[in-house]
This record gives sequence, structure tokens and C-alpha cells, in this order.
Amino acid sequence: MNIILDILFWCFMSIVKFVVTPSIMIGTGYSVLFTIVVSIVGSLIGVHLFFNFGKMIFSWWDNKKGGKKAKAFTPGKRRMVEFKNRYGLHGLLVLSGIISVPISAVLAAKYFNNSKSTPWILCVAFAIWAVGLTLLSHYLKTGSLI
Repeated sequence: MNIILDILFWCFMSIVKFVVTPSIMIGTGYSVLFTIVVSIVGSLIGVHLFFNFGKMIFSWWDNKKGGKKAKAFTPGKRRMVEFKNRYGLHGLLVLSGIISVPISAVLAAKYFNNSKSTPWILCVAFAIWAVGLTLLSHYLKTGSLI
């Protein structure tokens, strides 16, 4: 029962604070394989949860507004649209591990929801991040990659 609670806790942590979870897990003595698997599972759950929730919220918001479109361009919106136009989904994938699972998934739902493969591509990016962060943390702790 204790291991199930540990897995659930670390999955939750990888959703909330993805970038530090592998390092904390390695630092507390978990194996490399366990850390990678739990981080990937947590991020997979988080991506699908927040991607679908984001799509639902944005769809509801568009229906609520009806035909009215907001014309207010704030500096934050300008930067986000400029980033989207310049780097696209690939830019979001590169930054996804740093900006966390919920933010990445909601941004993907907002700007890249036209493809059914977008959440899966985001999951692959988080899997790569999980492997990289885990191996880096293990290397920094032990001096060897594996």
C-alpha cells in the first residue's frame, strides 16, 4: 500500500512541478528506471487532463462570447502570439519541461488543438524531458550516467 501512495504522490508532483521532480526523486534514493517511469506516467496523465480541460474551457468561453471577438491586445497576448507564430509547436515542446505540465497542455489546447496528435506529441516531449532530467540528476549525484 505504501508504494501505491508513493507512486500517486510522485505522479502528482510530476504534474505540478515537473522540472524538479526527477531530481528530488533521485536525491531521495529512487532508482533511475522508477523515476523515469513515474515521471512519464504523471506527465502523461497531466497532459491529457489539462489538454482536454483547456479545450473544454476555451470552447465554453467561445460559445459564451458568441460572435463577439475581443480586440484587446495586451503585451502578454502579443508575446504569446509572436512566440506561437515564430516557433510553433516545436518551440512549446522545447520549453514544456521548464514551464510545467499544466501550462504547456493548456497552451497547446489553446493554440495547437487542430491536430489530434498534439497531446501525444506533448507526451513524447515530456518523456524526453523525464529521461534527460533523470539522467542528469543521477549523473550529478553519482558521477555516472547509469
